[in-house]
Amino acid sequence: MSRLLRWGLALVLGSALLIAGLLLLPFSQWMPGGTVGDIPTSAVVNGSAFNRLFPTPGPGEELVFTQEKRGFSQARLKQGGEALALLAISDTTTAPEAREKFRSSADSLKGWPLVEQGQQASALLVAERFQVKVIGQEKGLDLNQRHELLEAFDLPGLAALPQPKGTRQALKPARPALDPAPNPA
Repeated sequence: MSRLLRWGLALVLGSALLIAGLLLLPFSQWMPGGTVGDIPTSAVVNGSAFNRLFPTPGPGEELVFTQEKRGFSQARLKQGGEALALLAISDTTTAPEAREKFRSSADSLKGWPLVEQGQQASALLVAERFQVKVIGQEKGLDLNQRHELLEAFDLPGLAALPQPKGTRQALKPARPALDPAPNPA
């Protein structure tokens, strides 16, 4: 293929993408979306701040961090080269719908709302903001093992992370506050 033909093709493709983008722009509010990029940097905890809050691996175990980005950190807990669990902490500021599943939670662990997600996943909502999740891998983990791993996270340290500026009023509590008793007049 000649150089001129390649440049012509690239120009046509680039133009087509530009036109498609302009045509879809008016419909952007209808499209699914909302990413961490839509939220100011100062409103989201950086994933590196979560790393020190993960459980300390036991004898024969290793913790391998697999992903870290703004508002999220993830690691695999391994033993003998076999994955035991996927562990994650996420700042729900980037995904407020993640808090919704905790609203109706009747269970708690260390005082934080707890939900079970299928046969292999357990999650906590810490400080009405941070989701801590344990997902069993390969052979899996039973309920008690997942809960022990959740308890092994530094939950008080997570709850004590500084609240970024401008988020206090933007975040709604995961559980509705109790109405005060009516004031007899």
